[in-house]
Amino acid sequence: MKAIHRMERFLDEHMIPFDIVAHPHSHTSVETARAAEVPVSRVVKGVLLDGAGCQMVAMVPADQEIRLGKLGLDNDMEFSLADEASVSRLFKECEPGVVPGLPNVWGVEVVWDDDLLKQPDLYLEGGDHERLLHIETRYLREMFGDAAHCHFSQPRMQHVQA
Repeated sequence: MKAIHRMERFLDEHMIPFDIVAHPHSHTSVETARAAEVPVSRVVKGVLLDGAGCQMVAMVPADQEIRLGKLGLDNDMEFSLADEASVSRLFKECEPGVVPGLPNVWGVEVVWDDDLLKQPDLYLEGGDHERLLHIETRYLREMFGDAAHCHFSQPRMQHVQA
């Protein structure tokens, strides 16, 4: 079963309305926002993290990056970025390098950045670099009510070449 179908079934079972937004193939979350013509701050980027004996997906706005130290302090655990092989092993139904927008469907814990929860609606990765799930944030709040959340992102650093 493809990742998008697995997530659609999950949303249907929980009676959560959603739309699928198709877009040209993209490689990054920022490219995805441009290709889908949606605000980059509403596209959710999932990042697989390794913690002490566990893995977790941190969900941040596509135009932000994770402050691992802040996340670790708020959750009383040290985190590091998981490698691509771990992402592919865990999310076999997704295309390589894709963390699906609903990692809980795979039994993976999630931590949400508070900036996302302030948005009226969000666009979640569908698992294939070409589709997003569009969901009103209020439904995600209901579904992930007990999921960890805090503010652990910051604007992406702009690398300047000399």
